[in-house]
Amino acid sequence: MRTERERARERESERARKRGRESEREPERRLFSLSPALPICRALVLCLSVSLSLAALAQSGRNPVSGRRVTVVNVFAQRVEDPNKPRSLLSGDALKKEEDEKIIPKQAIEFYDGGVRQEVQAFSPDPTPARIVVLMDNSLTLQSDTKKLAAVPAAFAPEIYEGDKVMVIGYDTKPEIITEFTDDPKQLQDTLSLLRKNDTPRLFDALNVVMEDVLRPEVGFSKRVIVVVGDGLDRDSKIKFDELLSKLQDENVTVYAIQVRDRTRGALRKDAPKPAEALKQLAEGTGGKIYSIDDDTKTSVKEICDELRNNRYQLTYYPEGINPINKRLLLLSSSDPTVQLRYKGWHPPRKM
Repeated sequence: MRTERERARERESERARKRGRESEREPERRLFSLSPALPICRALVLCLSVSLSLAALAQSGRNPVSGRRVTVVNVFAQRVEDPNKPRSLLSGDALKKEEDEKIIPKQAIEFYDGGVRQEVQAFSPDPTPARIVVLMDNSLTLQSDTKKLAAVPAAFAPEIYEGDKVMVIGYDTKPEIITEFTDDPKQLQDTLSLLRKNDTPRLFDALNVVMEDVLRPEVGFSKRVIVVVGDGLDRDSKIKFDELLSKLQDENVTVYAIQVRDRTRGALRKDAPKPAEALKQLAEGTGGKIYSIDDDTKTSVKEICDELRNNRYQLTYYPEGINPINKRLLLLSSSDPTVQLRYKGWHPPRKM
């Protein structure tokens, strides 16, 4: 039989073994002491998932909601003088004050996006320099000679403002650079020898190349402009007209046209608008304007340069209550009869 002393030793050994087992489990308890944070992490992940789901739902257009995504619309705005108003004889500070009053405040306009009135966050003049691409139809059958075509970039030489730069590109089946971006009058005046009339026009492809390879990299400039010199005819471009126009509108590029007489005489086109209609949609859809090459070219170019520098505004707003997958007509108006406004006609539908 075991003595009392042996039984005491066994009890002491048992207690020692228990303490050893508890010390071995201690690190495991410390590890799981982090477990209270796990529900928090799961909650954060759940919240993030819900937020992303809501964002996706908002962008899908299934339920029109507020996007709080800042949107900018370029606007040409100016005050026209009342012909019955006597001519001002002011000078100095008084004249400066009168000039300042010509600036149009945001309170003077109302703006609708897709039929929904929007709160205009800012409406202010844009005095920044422009990047202008003169895109000239260089195809064989265009109803104009190269001398008339070359007069267009030459007319920009004395008219561009400080900081403005002009690139000249000719196109037939493909676009070719005639002059890189420059403000050098000599380069703009010496394009005649570089023009050649050849092949057929792929206007839409040329515009797409200008958009993607020339103007998209110039995204830091708010004034990105294409001046098309031609009749609007396109033959066999890979890009479709509607896709091209949507790209230009999305990028806020403004298209002007110096229009040449239509060589097709208004013939119907199978997969594209008639030439004159194509130019009209490009100009109206982007807030530009059409001039005739038969008018005084110098006057037309001067008007383009002057309004880009003096009459260009930027309208900023957060779209509310709109559906981005729909084409949204834009309407900008003023109760002031002396205010004239011109801007792109609509926002194109956004692909999801």
